[in-house]
Amino acid sequence: MKTLVFILFITVIATTSCSPKLSPDYNWGNQRWILTELRTVPVQLSGGRKDAFIEFSPAEKRFTGNGGCNRINGDYDLGKKDKISLGQVVSTKMSCEDISFENTFLNTLADVNKYEIQGNALLLKHGRDVILKFEPRSRPNQ
Repeated sequence: MKTLVFILFITVIATTSCSPKLSPDYNWGNQRWILTELRTVPVQLSGGRKDAFIEFSPAEKRFTGNGGCNRINGDYDLGKKDKISLGQVVSTKMSCEDISFENTFLNTLADVNKYEIQGNALLLKHGRDVILKFEPRSRPNQ
């Protein structure tokens, strides 16, 4: 009987500790995060497909998005508390009128080392400084 209770206990611990709902990013994957502020400067939004955004896939620990012109993707990892590290960002290489904005956005992503959810906004930070602010938008039908 003790063995059965022990096996049941281990099974419950194993299945709940691996649950993605215990991870702080479990609900990030349900939306597209539109960039609304870059290094404290508001970003002009068009409401169209060229707005810079990021989408997270918590199960794979990957992100995808758009820098305003080019598709982007990479890996991410959550550390203890509010730590996050974004892997090298890979992007397509189309030339665009506002490529300087996109380059600034991509370079800023490389500086991210913390995150915070504040209200409905996702704040990506470097230390205590908010360097990227995103607001959720529904994903378009794919």
